[in-house]
Amino acid sequence: MNRPAKFPKNHQAGFTLIEVMVALAVVAVALAALSRAMGLTVNNQSLLEERIVATWIAQDELVKLQVVPQSRAEEKQEITVFNRNWTTELTTEATLIPSIKKATMSVTAEGQDKPSASLVTVIGP
Repeated sequence: MNRPAKFPKNHQAGFTLIEVMVALAVVAVALAALSRAMGLTVNNQSLLEERIVATWIAQDELVKLQVVPQSRAEEKQEITVFNRNWTTELTTEATLIPSIKKATMSVTAEGQDKPSASLVTVIGP
């Protein structure tokens, strides 16, 4: 019962150097893409957190303004929330009804040029 050999005597099983190099290149490209995607996700998460906190601050300041209109003496104020400094800026405009004004509250994170959140409401007597 002699069986014929599957491979000739001089044939070796395994991967060639070129196959290994191609496989490593594919893995390297996939890992680089995954790393980039994770970096973008972390960056987007921090921007989203900043916008949410800024919106909370703007909502809080506008509610204060509606409940006690005299509570805000100046247009710009510095506020510290979650151990971070924020600048709130209130602008008011007249409307067609003299007793009602349009109020815009912009909140900017420390070190940022443009507002992280901006909300608009109306205030009256």
